[in-house]
Amino acid sequence: MIDDRTEWRPTTASTGLVVFVTLLTATVLVRAIGVAVPAALGGAGAVALALAVWTAGWDRHRTLGTVLTSLLALPIGVGVVAATVGTVIVLAGVFFPVESLSRLPATVVDLSARAMVVVGAAAAVFGASVAIGHVLDRDTARRTAEASLKTTIPPLGVGLVLVASEALRYLESTRDAPGVGAVLGDVLRTATTVVFEPPAVRPSVTTFLLLVAAALLVVRRTVGALPLTELTTDPAVERAVASVRSWLLRAAVVAGFGVPVGFFTDYVFPPERLQSVVTPPAFDLLTAVTTAPPARRLAWRVIVLCVATLVAVAVLRRTAQTAADRIGAAVAPFAAGSGVLVAAALVAGPVLSAARGWVAATLPGEFGPQFRELSGSVVDFYGPVPIVLTGVGFVLLVAAVVAMCLWLVLLTKYLDDRTAGVGIASGALFVVAAFAGVVGVPTALLFASLVAAVLVWDVGEFGTTLGEEIGRRADTRRAELVHTTGTLAIGGVGVAVAVAVTDAAVGAVTVADGAVVAGLVVAVAGLLALLVALR
Repeated sequence: MIDDRTEWRPTTASTGLVVFVTLLTATVLVRAIGVAVPAALGGAGAVALALAVWTAGWDRHRTLGTVLTSLLALPIGVGVVAATVGTVIVLAGVFFPVESLSRLPATVVDLSARAMVVVGAAAAVFGASVAIGHVLDRDTARRTAEASLKTTIPPLGVGLVLVASEALRYLESTRDAPGVGAVLGDVLRTATTVVFEPPAVRPSVTTFLLLVAAALLVVRRTVGALPLTELTTDPAVERAVASVRSWLLRAAVVAGFGVPVGFFTDYVFPPERLQSVVTPPAFDLLTAVTTAPPARRLAWRVIVLCVATLVAVAVLRRTAQTAADRIGAAVAPFAAGSGVLVAAALVAGPVLSAARGWVAATLPGEFGPQFRELSGSVVDFYGPVPIVLTGVGFVLLVAAVVAMCLWLVLLTKYLDDRTAGVGIASGALFVVAAFAGVVGVPTALLFASLVAAVLVWDVGEFGTTLGEEIGRRADTRRAELVHTTGTLAIGGVGVAVAVAVTDAAVGAVTVADGAVVAGLVVAVAGLLALLVALR
């Protein structure tokens, strides 16, 4: 084995063969089932994921690599959604409506199998892509997942806040909401009235003092969190900060002690008796002060502003504690997510209109007009910006989930770092071939795809071993040619025997063709796996 670890990569010839066989097999099988556009978008997303994994491993240019990884999260998510949801929508437009209910189970199975072919083909493209540079390992997968997840936060957070705000505003303003919505609307109206707009018929000391005490405590915490003393060496500044925080604490304590008194004045004493005790002018003044909506809203805004300031200060302090060469990498995903947020908000209207039009035109029968009408009502209620931001956030979250699953698979050692790419490509091709057999592709093509799956693994693993032993720049083409020829010869014989057995069995055995093919698929796969293991 060579000592220079930079040379520990699969040989060029084996890598090229793995990529060629994978792309050829995936393309042929996808074309055979007639789902081109979603498969192309899924393949583009797979390539984007491979690029993200590659850029995540840029140690010398960590900040730039993190920025690129974060930006690639969006095309990754779009590719995954297109390969799954998009494929189902396209196939639903083709297969539905069914002629009769008796055909429904078979149609659903056919649709699901074709969707799995597209998903498997995208996974195979990803495996072949990462095999080119041998860039996939646990570290790069973890970095990709972290960057994608952080990129998700700005658009998804803002989108959910906008959607929730519109929903809560509607529930608060209407009494026509059904079911749970009516109960939630009543709770919101009651809470808003009690906290911000109590009726000015008697003092409302309890909630007023609670708001004041909370605002004073949050302001005190904010003053202590700000780097005022770190920015100067003047002892007078430190004393002033300590004095302000001390007075704020005393005021909050006084307001807190007044809460029990306010409880009795608000809920125990009748208004007439309280007015006679404190005199009518004092009663009116106390009522005006404690029920004034501007004062209560001011206290609430102070609380919100101080909480936001505390969060920003905490993020900045954590960033400052990060090593100087990693600050850019730590901030880059949030900056990329903010950029995606702004861009999505600017193009929200046209993008949402185009997406609605495509889905409505693709769905079968009456589903298209119904979807257009229903989605139009949703857009009119929420507006395009909240919907698009939330959608983009979930697309980014899909990318983060895919990267996280990839990292978990590597972490649990179901895939070895040294052969992760070829392992994914080979396994995905087997999945594609298996589900392609369900939808009725030619038997010879099916078995050839299984041989291709085994060939990808065998050649990729052999090339990796050669790269570790003698380096990828060594002249190993003759050995690889002999090895590949032997694998193809064994696979070719297996395919010939399997096709002959299939032809004989279909005419001699009274079972469905699919059952015979499925059984032969399993048998040939097991035979090839046994031969590879013996070699």
